[in-house]
Amino acid sequence: MRIPVVLPDLGVAPVRLTVWFAKPGDAVFEGDRLVEVAAAGATFDVSAPATGRLIEYAAWPRDVLAPGQVLGIMESEPPEID
Repeated sequence: MRIPVVLPDLGVAPVRLTVWFAKPGDAVFEGDRLVEVAAAGATFDVSAPATGRLIEYAAWPRDVLAPGQVLGIMESEPPEID
């Protein structure tokens, strides 16, 4: 299942993407930090919303972002069947 990685409302503007900590194809766990954004002289991490694999970026470093904007797309891992 495809899961969007979404920028939360940080209550400050403008917000810029500074760095991705994962690249497309990387496996990530729910809660892992995926991307860092900067606003008002502070940095904030956006975490993986689920366990799976990051499959694509939808925003790039230096992009100006809006609350609710999709930063990337993940693919959740299917459950293992024993």
